[in-house]
Amino acid sequence: MPPIKLIATDIDGTLLSADHIITDRSLRAIRAAREKEITVAIATGRFPENAFLLLEDYGLRLPIIGVNGARIVDENLREIANHPMDPEAVRKTLGVLLNAGSDFFIFGDHAICTATVQRKHHSELSQGDRIRKLGFQYYHGKEEVKDFVQRHTVYKFFVCNNVPLPIVREALSAVKGIDLTQSWVDNIEIMPAGIDKGRGVRDMAESLGLSMDQVMTLGDQGNDIPMLKAAGFGVAMGNASEETKSAARFVTASYAEEGFALALETYAL
Repeated sequence: MPPIKLIATDIDGTLLSADHIITDRSLRAIRAAREKEITVAIATGRFPENAFLLLEDYGLRLPIIGVNGARIVDENLREIANHPMDPEAVRKTLGVLLNAGSDFFIFGDHAICTATVQRKHHSELSQGDRIRKLGFQYYHGKEEVKDFVQRHTVYKFFVCNNVPLPIVREALSAVKGIDLTQSWVDNIEIMPAGIDKGRGVRDMAESLGLSMDQVMTLGDQGNDIPMLKAAGFGVAMGNASEETKSAARFVTASYAEEGFALALETYAL
């Protein structure tokens, strides 16, 4: 196998520890990889601005494969590629979710809209004025979402579990132009058809002039599976779902045991 030149990692359950921090060991591993001229990137379901501010807290500037591959930016939030949802698929998806009474988020172009104000604890809403300084805006309310999809390019819907998810999945099965994934057992992430973290990592690798056998990916949930399969070095966390582990070439320790740092030390450094 050729040497690893790009490492793309999920955030929650992967890069972050059980205490929801990037540990000193993980920071050392990232910096050591960069000293070896290996690009380290974030691959997350979060929008890029959210991940950017998280990294900023640790003095890091890394490229970001955001919204499960729908928005790819460099370390300064300059756009590399984007893959929005078809407007008709947006309209039909919104209708299904409103009809079901779901609690959901819509990820737009530098903006996010929630169907309710009851989810302020969610990580996507946790950065307040800091993220607004990056030109990002929040909107909320059942009526607001209808106007939001008319004014904004849409990249993803994130559905919470206030309504039984199997019911929502069944209703969404009739909508064309979308794919469903999940980042935890109690959510559904609705993506443009064909867009996932695997596609996002390919976009990033192509922008760097790399082949996928020079890429290492790390993750723990269903939305990570496409990039684990796509990379030459797909690494599942020890805390990953069994389906995710089966999709990976390697399995490292859990996030509580600093499996991210261990994987970089073992396979890249």
